[in-house]
Amino acid sequence: MKATPISLVHRLLKGRFLRFALVGVVGLAVDLAVLHVLAPLLGWYAGRVASFLAAASATWWLNRRFTFAERSRTHATVRSVGREYLRYIASMLGGAAINYGIYALTLRGVDAAFAPALGVALGSLGGMFANFAAARYLVFGANGDGAAQARSPDRVDPGVAPAPGPRMRPLATWPSAERAALAGVFTDIDDTLTTDGAITPDALRALAELRAAGLKVIAITGRPVGWSLPFIATWPVDAIVAENGAVALLPPPPWRPGDSLHPVPPRRYFLNDATRRAANFARMQRVLERIEREIPGARRATDSAGRETDIAIDHGEFARLDDATIDAVVALMRAEGLHATVSSIHVNGWLGGNDKLAGARWIVRELWDRPLDEEMDRWAYVGDSTNDQVMFGAFAHSIGVANVARFVPKLAHLPRYVARGERGAGFAEVARAVLGVR
Repeated sequence: MKATPISLVHRLLKGRFLRFALVGVVGLAVDLAVLHVLAPLLGWYAGRVASFLAAASATWWLNRRFTFAERSRTHATVRSVGREYLRYIASMLGGAAINYGIYALTLRGVDAAFAPALGVALGSLGGMFANFAAARYLVFGANGDGAAQARSPDRVDPGVAPAPGPRMRPLATWPSAERAALAGVFTDIDDTLTTDGAITPDALRALAELRAAGLKVIAITGRPVGWSLPFIATWPVDAIVAENGAVALLPPPPWRPGDSLHPVPPRRYFLNDATRRAANFARMQRVLERIEREIPGARRATDSAGRETDIAIDHGEFARLDDATIDAVVALMRAEGLHATVSSIHVNGWLGGNDKLAGARWIVRELWDRPLDEEMDRWAYVGDSTNDQVMFGAFAHSIGVANVARFVPKLAHLPRYVARGERGAGFAEVARAVLGVR
């Protein structure tokens, strides 16, 4: 679905830009108040410098708590918050130059008692767009220390432990108000919904109860589209996004009297067109053959026949590979230009910029014409391994089932909360936590 200029303006006005503008109104009030207090002591020009710093400090605090809350709250530390504040002040300097220039010109051009107030208002309006871009992309975006950094797992070196950071919190500490405000739940499948390769009755019941309560439920997996077909027809989910964000399956429409008695297949959506998929597939098959030829013990996953947009090497489902072999597989995939990530059972490799987070954004846009980034704080993600860390880093409401503990040394982004139960039992525990406050 292509965005039109009208729809883009609509999204700006109903989303983060409107919140940023509202915070700007508060900043304007702080600016004016401090300016009129200090002007008798410092003059109208020096007083404006001090009032700008006061207003910028106020808007930083409000923007991290209100405008960009879903990006700034995840895994924040005192040190990272301090760096974020300094980066925010520095990023505002471009807008401040515009702001101050308009203010100074107004003082010179308007000979009236209201000139300082008019100059502050016009200057704030002039610098607002530059400040919004700086705040979104330089401070609270993916590059900010205090942000929920959505760095793709293929950029994390295998086998390298991340720097010490905040620990996972018990699921019981998840605030009830945040749970009650959820619109939907994303979940991994293997070893999150499944136990010993099959979904457990309590996890299946949890999916149904979440949907019955009005929440959207989407499974996102590294498994192939062919493997996922039986589950989209029988599981109570809105969609399954397979092959790390490249393919989406939607349930077939419900049968109605008068419809054909032949089963209607699930609907498929692909991120890339057929021509690109065919070229990528041929190239990846050559990489797969090279891996099997050059790395002792490395064999393609048994579900490879159902894969259309990626390749997979089994390391924990039917085969057992040590860490050194897994690292060698990842290194060879990357040397061939593929993205690579490690799940609890497979090493996945693919071409293109997709990952689980990109798949989540894509399916929410396709199904409901909504930008996920505008409502990240209303979704939760549940997972268990290193190929979930892009989601752990992006969602403030990220939860690991207990078996995530085996991957903690290799996670650059930890889930914010952790369940006591493992696998399907852990997911059912998360569902109870969400449903218990609705």
